[in-house]
Amino acid sequence: MPEQGVSVTCEGGLDLVGTTHNLFRTPGVATALKNYESSIHGGYRRINGFTKFGSAQPSGTDDVEGIFRYCQGVVACAGANIYYSTNGNSWTQVNKDTYQNKTGTVSVTAGAATVTGSGTSFTTEFAVNDDIKINNEVFNVLSITDNLNLTVDGNFASSASSQVIKKNGANDSQLSSGSAIARTNQADCKFALYEGDTQHGELFIVDGVNKPAMLKITVAGGVNTYSFKEVERSAPDKSKFATIFGERLILAGDSDNPQVVSYSTRLKPEDFTGASAGTIDIGDKIQTVKPFRNKLIVFCESSIFQVSGLDGTPVVSGVTKNIGCVHGNTVQEIGGDLVFLAPDGLRTIAGTARIDDIELGSISRKILPLFRDNIFPNLSTIQFASMVVREKSQYRLFYYQSGLSNPQQKGIIGTFKIASTGAVGYEWSETEGIPARRVHAGTDTNGNEVLYHAEVDGRVYNHDTGNDFDGTNIIAIYKTPDLDYGDSGVRKTLYYIKTSIRAEGTNSNLTVLPRYDFESPDVPQPSEISLGNLISVSTFGNAVFGTAIFGGTLFPQQRATLTGSGFTNNFRIRSAGNQAPYTVSGFYVDFIAGGRI
Repeated sequence: MPEQGVSVTCEGGLDLVGTTHNLFRTPGVATALKNYESSIHGGYRRINGFTKFGSAQPSGTDDVEGIFRYCQGVVACAGANIYYSTNGNSWTQVNKDTYQNKTGTVSVTAGAATVTGSGTSFTTEFAVNDDIKINNEVFNVLSITDNLNLTVDGNFASSASSQVIKKNGANDSQLSSGSAIARTNQADCKFALYEGDTQHGELFIVDGVNKPAMLKITVAGGVNTYSFKEVERSAPDKSKFATIFGERLILAGDSDNPQVVSYSTRLKPEDFTGASAGTIDIGDKIQTVKPFRNKLIVFCESSIFQVSGLDGTPVVSGVTKNIGCVHGNTVQEIGGDLVFLAPDGLRTIAGTARIDDIELGSISRKILPLFRDNIFPNLSTIQFASMVVREKSQYRLFYYQSGLSNPQQKGIIGTFKIASTGAVGYEWSETEGIPARRVHAGTDTNGNEVLYHAEVDGRVYNHDTGNDFDGTNIIAIYKTPDLDYGDSGVRKTLYYIKTSIRAEGTNSNLTVLPRYDFESPDVPQPSEISLGNLISVSTFGNAVFGTAIFGGTLFPQQRATLTGSGFTNNFRIRSAGNQAPYTVSGFYVDFIAGGRI
């Protein structure tokens, strides 16, 4: 019989529900895809690793309970404190009293917004919108008449005279000597950045235990000024969720009122007392809140609502009363939709062509066994974290499980892409060995995407970078479905395989393992075969003369001789090392067809 050949394009991602015969027709999907990602450029790419963000831990071995990219650095919540660092080598505690005494004394009257000074210098020491404290009451400066008279943006609760007037803002020296404002029992901290008209915006932090906190850092002439405070003015004390919507700070999930959404005065995120502030009783325990187009989506345990009209009379309408959100940490916006974990897998909230209309969709059917077997039975021991890697159009969900070692911790990657057929959807893969309890995706000062995660060792890590898991080898496995080459009734003797693999550097630890007839123990099964050395191609404008190797191709084909025969077979491509990533875009199999038996 003459030699025959079949080419397979790697696309479709992980498929754990397809039947044997269905998978014959989709040979490019994977039945195992661990520590690979479906690339938006095609094929399956071995994922990057992670590295330490600097050499220091924010608070020793205290778990990091929240991370956020802010003001050219990273804010991390750990232990009973909040820290800030630009490089991870040293951390500055910022949850301190940053109010500084100013010149003179002042008098205020209950029910009035005026401040009368004695020996004060209002025109030189203050500006409109400055955050001030008098007699433990906090306001913002509304107007300044002269050195002795100013008004604030609210009425004082108590009359007082001969009081010190304080302004929020401390330099590094003042911050180091300030008294700490303890954040006891912090856990799973959430952040909301109100950009406003300040240099880097105001960062609000909630944890479901402590009062909402506000952190603002400004930089001038290389000198940092820190402002920190706990939000008063009728803000709910123990909010668990926070976001920005309608030019307001939105808070929800207070343990005393878990079904209530609170919203601040418009353009005043620290003020929950104004005429345009208010509360909404949703009627179900809230899991998180997210803006979506011109709506605020409220995810609850057994229902989902949308809220609009905060500038007038709020309007609450149901999205669904039959499907809830398993955990708020799974909600992310990607591809114009909101993705969340429902009791039947990952779903989306998507806009439609009709004005103000949204619909629900299901996107994880192909990987439902992961939820059925790994996630839903272990919800009581799982801590969820999710992020969107926008440069790769990816949704990443990590489910850190207590009691498992770091190499056993798993996650899911969904790449939103257009397949060769023109279909738009998600292609899925798994991660194993990334112990991400808390994650964050942000941008640096140049607009480049930066990713972080934290585990249980008190450190912050740079996520999706490097060639190993902070010194541990990355084990990557891609397994094809069983292939019948068009006819499962004919025995085939395999001759060789050519894999089309694009290397991003030197890699010599790839192997291929063929298995025949659904890995039957009654059929001789060959050993693992090395695919040889992979070397990245040199391109004009990037290669260095005398260092780079010229004459390569972008997707070189690695040929490996095969042995054995069967009616069907699958291939497992595996790497285990700390070498450069690579992309498997497809493969060609040469075989000789035998007779029907």
